[in-house]
Order: sequence, then C-alpha cells, then structure tokens
Amino acid sequence: MRLALLQPPAWLREGPADSLARALTVARINFGDLLRAHIRQGTQLGLRSSEILHRGPLPDELITEIVRDHLRRTAPAAFLLDHHPLNAAQALALDELLHELGTPLDKVVHLRLPTEEVERRVRHQSARRLCRSDPTHHHKPSAGTHALDACNICGGELYQREDDTEKNIRGRFSRHEATVAPISHYYARQGRLVVVDAVGTPDETAGRVLSALRWHGH
Repeated sequence: MRLALLQPPAWLREGPADSLARALTVARINFGDLLRAHIRQGTQLGLRSSEILHRGPLPDELITEIVRDHLRRTAPAAFLLDHHPLNAAQALALDELLHELGTPLDKVVHLRLPTEEVERRVRHQSARRLCRSDPTHHHKPSAGTHALDACNICGGELYQREDDTEKNIRGRFSRHEATVAPISHYYARQGRLVVVDAVGTPDETAGRVLSALRWHGH
C-alpha cells in the first residue's frame, strides 16, 4: 500500500506515522529526515537546501527533487509519506512523479482535529514552561494545579516561549487547516481521501486509520 499522511501541526516528536507504518509493514518516508540527511552528507541537494534555508523556506521544486531522489534510489513498492505533500502544488508534482515511477498513491489520510481536541491541545501546549537556567527542563502543571514560578529541578526561573502562547498555537492550527484544505479537496475529487479524527494516543489514532482503510477496501 502507498499512502500519504496529512498531519496536524505537532509539538511532540511522537505521532501515529511510526505505528501506522509498522502495522502496514511499509517504509515510512519522512521529508524532514530526507532533508536532514542531505544536509548532513553535504550532497548537492543538501548544499542547495542549506543555502536557501538561511533566507527562507525551500521552493516546491527543490522539495519535489529531494523526494524524487529518494524514491528513485530506493524504489519502495509500498510506503507511507509523512509530512509531504504540504500544499496543492506539491501534491500535483507528487502525483506526476509517482505516475512516472509507476507507483501512484492508493490513499491519502487526512488526520483531522475536532474543535474540542484543538482546544485541549492549545491548553496543553500553552501550559508548558521552560527553565532559563537549563532549557532541557520542561514543566507542565498537573490537572487541577497552578503553574510553577520556579523550576522544581534546579530552582531556575520559568518562562513561556513565544511559540507556546495560545495566540501563536491557534495561529499554527489555522494556517495548517488553510494549507491542507486544497490538498484534501484535490485528493477527494480523485476518490483517494480518507479523513480520520486524530484523537487519543498515536497508537489509537493509527488503529482508527487502519479501520478506515479496511472500510475503504484496503
């Protein structure tokens, strides 16, 4: 099976992609991993990417080149694309690339956050505080308790990152939904879109995706 996964913005490293790839016995292809590998190895694609990233985001053409390079070299018969495509132009380029390689996507899974889940995640993330003395010390108040004023590990002052304010978190969700909407419409018109609520643990979400794929005949 060949899938692409459209995920909501995340602040934790863990997500359903790993669980889903293991359950389906397919290779997980994460665009961020591909990009970091090229930069670390100093390839032509990596050098070009590094230069551009100092000025702003990568252009769609270079992103597609990086994906093309990986798929041509590894030629996986089945895979799960994670964090790609991220806009309608990338989706169109991906379809053309996979058609050229003879490995079109079977389904595209849109992990949708219901409103109540967005609110829960906003509250959870905005409660996070970091220690000025040691940024590896993260603090979140337990349910029913107040936020701490000082680090309970070293006593350092706690602060909230600008990215962790409710306004900025809501902004990330809003921008994500605006970006994903045309991608979802593109694949829905082709009958390849599967929408699943991203609620619960990563394993629970992965299980919900598997059930939806079986219901759609996969």
